[in-house]
Amino acid sequence: MKYVIGIDLGSGSIRAAAFDLTGNVASIASRPSRSVAPDSNHPDHIVWPHETVWESTCAVLREVAQTLPGDAEILGVATACLGMDGLPINQAGEALYDFIAWTDQRCTPYYAAWCEKFGEDKQFLTTGTPARGFSTLFRLQWMADNHPEIIDRTHKWLLMGDFVNFRLCGELAIDYSMAACTLLFDPRINDWHPEIAAASGVDTSLMCDPHPSGTVLGTITRLAAQETGLPEGTPVILGGHDYLCGVLPLATQSKSSIVNVGGTWDIIQTAVADFNPPKSAVGTGWTVEPHVVPGTYSAFGAAIGGAVTNWFRDEFARELSDDAYFKLSKNAAGQQVNSLLFLPHLAGATGPIIDTSAAGAFLGLRAGHTRQDLLSAIFEGLNFQTKEILDSAANFGVTADRLIFVGGSSKNKSLVQSKADTMGLPVDVPEMAETTLLGAAILAAFGAGHFGSMDEAIHAMKPAMTCTEPDLTRTILLAERFEFFKEGFATLNKINRVLTLTGGT
Repeated sequence: MKYVIGIDLGSGSIRAAAFDLTGNVASIASRPSRSVAPDSNHPDHIVWPHETVWESTCAVLREVAQTLPGDAEILGVATACLGMDGLPINQAGEALYDFIAWTDQRCTPYYAAWCEKFGEDKQFLTTGTPARGFSTLFRLQWMADNHPEIIDRTHKWLLMGDFVNFRLCGELAIDYSMAACTLLFDPRINDWHPEIAAASGVDTSLMCDPHPSGTVLGTITRLAAQETGLPEGTPVILGGHDYLCGVLPLATQSKSSIVNVGGTWDIIQTAVADFNPPKSAVGTGWTVEPHVVPGTYSAFGAAIGGAVTNWFRDEFARELSDDAYFKLSKNAAGQQVNSLLFLPHLAGATGPIIDTSAAGAFLGLRAGHTRQDLLSAIFEGLNFQTKEILDSAANFGVTADRLIFVGGSSKNKSLVQSKADTMGLPVDVPEMAETTLLGAAILAAFGAGHFGSMDEAIHAMKPAMTCTEPDLTRTILLAERFEFFKEGFATLNKINRVLTLTGGT
């Protein structure tokens, strides 16, 4: 049997899976991702320890490799990765610092200064990527100012996927979709942007050479084979941005297809034919970047999603087992509309209205409300947030007639139904939930040369879909509540700004 392996480096977990060439999972393994605050003087400085990242990657690969048949042939391996988080290495390939996590806020002053100097509008229209406080550009500026001795010794700055690929095969490279996360990349020329480099003071020679997803980088080294259990000489193929790997198996490279990726971030994504960021999308949080399908582009809007439900579980349901919490979630998602309304902006509003002073709130809260009522309102508020982003896809000339929903939360059928009701659209869910791993595996199969084209690889390995139709009676009711949701956000805006100025976090 022939297999390909996908790796997913995510905020919640590091995972790997082996797939056969029809897209069936043969083996899967997972380890939790662990961020830490190692400096007691700076508890807000949050990192992913690089050795933990590598050890977890090795552990999941060993587990996958050990459970495959003895005569299994592994054609290749590719990695999907979260965006932005990177570290410096020296000429010998040794890490000089840990990955600064996207939840770390140390670079916010650099973000504010850049928006003032270069301009948020110009940033988006030039690179397709809006500036964010955790963008790679600002990590490099912070490092140069606070640890010049590290920058002086830096040979390359590696995003997390680049780091894992380097440890696997010894080659340094970055794909176009991950390069776009840095604020330094120009998709029009598929190279680092000289004007941004000059304006920011960042030496782009520190960045890896960019290549299309699906490019063969090298092969598993002898040392990596010992650490991972993968055969020495196995091809290592360039993967891409995790959400794009997640939508790849769904064959959505057309303007009529819109995908909702449910994870730590809640993403609305559609494919666009060329790189032409519209002025109407300035300030909406939308991003236009190269797709992992060579020669195509992706447009996406995003807001914090699963991180909100993670907060709820940590604070209000920590004692529940996984099974008990899933039951609570199922009941909450299927609950009829109650008197509670929830604003999900626990990390500010990131799109289509960008407002760092926005905050979360339960409206209508009374003593009789239960934990299930709270979670039901949270699901509804997150759906409303998704609808706002979906509606703003009109900036790209896109109007959805159906939605494809992927991610861990798509396993909750009650949540899928509530999403269909809120959007007023049919919602298709892949019957195989691990689409990010599958997308990385498709890139591995294509890069290894098993398929003649990306379309052929997608067609051979894509999962079947299950469709959920909306209850249009509930859609009408939820449309009224959606207006209350928007009104609540606008009404609390002034209060939240005052609270932020007086010390709110």
